[in-house]
Amino acid sequence: PNRTMAPSGEKTESSTPQPPSTPVSSYRAPIPIPKQTRLTAQKPPLGRCAGIDPQDILKEREYRISQRMALRLKELETYDDVENDNLKLRANIEAKAIRLIEFQKKVRKEVLSCMQRDTTLETAFNSKLYKRAKKQSLREARVTEKLEKQQKLEQERKKKQRHQEFLNAVLQHVKEFRDHHRQTQHKTLKIAKAVRIYHENAEREEKKERERIEKERLKRLMSEDEEGYRKLIDEKKDKRLLQLLAQTDEFIKDMTNMVRKHQEDLRDARMKKKEKSTDCDSALIPLL
Repeated sequence: PNRTMAPSGEKTESSTPQPPSTPVSSYRAPIPIPKQTRLTAQKPPLGRCAGIDPQDILKEREYRISQRMALRLKELETYDDVENDNLKLRANIEAKAIRLIEFQKKVRKEVLSCMQRDTTLETAFNSKLYKRAKKQSLREARVTEKLEKQQKLEQERKKKQRHQEFLNAVLQHVKEFRDHHRQTQHKTLKIAKAVRIYHENAEREEKKERERIEKERLKRLMSEDEEGYRKLIDEKKDKRLLQLLAQTDEFIKDMTNMVRKHQEDLRDARMKKKEKSTDCDSALIPLL
């Protein structure tokens, strides 16, 4: 039997499927569900007891609710022909409430997510997240736009200023770089010039010293100062002259030996000649 509600709020029972004269305040009793949708699992093997899956129970519950809602919507569509305006309004309100079930689920989900977010440690003590956004008037919008424009101009000015400072820094660095290398080059040239002058002076002094020693050596040689001459040669450490002097000494020594030998030979010959003449004289004296 269909349950209906009279305008006075009393429940009545009707055995015919004719449209009731009053809206229904609650859902119908659950209709029979086909066997394939019921929780009729296969029989478990002997000795084992299969448990009930909670997901299957939730799916079965959702299916029953959706079927009851669909049947209720079909039933409420039959109230369009009812002459009672109050009953028709209540049926229309109930039908719209059923059609808004998905929207209600979405709203509940958003509310729960917000509550969950607000109860976390990250957002629970942050008071700025709970402030309501203030509606701006036209005047405030113009002031905000003006401030944004000023900030944009200020940012552009600072950007240009930073760019100009960067260029100035680059130019200053180039100038310092050139000055540094110019000074370094000048110092290098100055040091090179000083070194060249030093070596030229040293070479000049050395040349003068060699010329002085040469003149002194010739002077000693001309004055027949053999000891001073040899001393100068030893100080100069000229190997060629030392070798020539050694050869000269050797030649002089050989010549001296040869002269001495020749003198001895002459003396011997003279002595022999004198002895011979003496022998001749001694031989002539008896004859006289």
